[in-house]
Amino acid sequence: MILKQLISSIFFNNETLIIKFHIIILLFFASCASVKQLTMERDISEILKTSPVFSRHFTGFSLYDADKDKFIINHNSNLLFTPASNTKLLTMYVALKSFQDSIPGLLYQKQPNSLLIKAVGDPTFLHPAFPNQETYNFLSSYHQIELVKNKITIEPYGTGWAWDDHVFGFQAQRSWFTLYGNTVRIKKVDSVLSIVPQFFEDFVDIRKQEHPGKLVDKALHFNQFTAFLASDTSDFERIIPFEVSDELLLQLLCDTLNAEVTHTQKLTEPTDTLFSQHLDTVLVKMIKPSDNFLAEQLLIMSAWKNGYVSIEAFRKFVSDVWLSDLSDMVWVDGSGLSRYNLITPIDQVRLIKKSVDEFGWYRVSGILPTGGEGTLKELYLSEEPYIFAKTGTLSNNHNLSGLLVTRSGKRLIFSLMNNHYTIPTDDIKKAIEHFLIQIRNAY
Repeated sequence: MILKQLISSIFFNNETLIIKFHIIILLFFASCASVKQLTMERDISEILKTSPVFSRHFTGFSLYDADKDKFIINHNSNLLFTPASNTKLLTMYVALKSFQDSIPGLLYQKQPNSLLIKAVGDPTFLHPAFPNQETYNFLSSYHQIELVKNKITIEPYGTGWAWDDHVFGFQAQRSWFTLYGNTVRIKKVDSVLSIVPQFFEDFVDIRKQEHPGKLVDKALHFNQFTAFLASDTSDFERIIPFEVSDELLLQLLCDTLNAEVTHTQKLTEPTDTLFSQHLDTVLVKMIKPSDNFLAEQLLIMSAWKNGYVSIEAFRKFVSDVWLSDLSDMVWVDGSGLSRYNLITPIDQVRLIKKSVDEFGWYRVSGILPTGGEGTLKELYLSEEPYIFAKTGTLSNNHNLSGLLVTRSGKRLIFSLMNNHYTIPTDDIKKAIEHFLIQIRNAY
């Protein structure tokens, strides 16, 4: 009390001393904050270096304080990593930048005796994840439809995709006009086998024998499916990509719409737009379960929307213009199926920050999965959601990038990337969860 009065009497009688005192106090607290940050950065780096999990493979980490607008921790953050499905964060940003409220289903023009249409890459037409089907409802009212061919051909597979994954639903082929997610769903319940779309029933060979490895198989480059139905086979559902082609497209459309659908030679280009789905609905269904097909098609649509006939040229434009503040990266597809993709943890954070800055924390966090849902199922469980993040997994690679709210209410953006490990991925996921909980508690 005496000391307080002494200080008061001195400082309140000398304005110069008061100012100096304030400066000293500010420098003191700034120094403490700086020391705390340096200490924490050393501690985090030490944890990653000495961890029995993280120390055994290539690990990079970047942490950004969104409220203070500064990076607070970086560990190997400028090194390039294989992002896997973290690549979908690029696609999410591009789609948010390209479209307003909804995505277009197709272009159309009504004619005296028919409907002229042109596809724009919409992946939701007759896709089972989208019960609301505006495009189907619109087309089903016409008995004669003329389809304008797209001048640019889309390669069904992306650069660096694995050819032997052709039988798995996560690698459906890309196309301008998609139906049923470009997949066949073969399902067995009790003794009843159902095939959707029914058009493919004649393409499925049913064999009453033990399966040699897969319950359902498909020939490479051909729409020939084999279902093995041994007497002890339990119920199952398999989603198998089909081979896309112009001929098959017309057959499927005719069968599905019960209409005459033909390719037209007319030079007329339809100009009216039919919108199909709310943009954020599609993004949620892409991001949360990590749907590769939706991601690839959204990138195709975004390129078209911005006037690019080449997806490669569009990606270069995005990198050079929209994302010019990011470092050099290798970006070859929309989903992350390719191992050719490369990006740094610090650029993952910069990308998410741009998304938050341009579209808002609330909107971005609503698209990303939180604890207990999507690819974060059984992880980060809490009554109050505190993490909103995208996983990215390929063999020997698992990454997590997104938003984190600390116990004190701070908003952080992070990216933790792990490449080239040999232990089970579940061990990596648990280690990441424990690590991020430490971060959450420390701030």
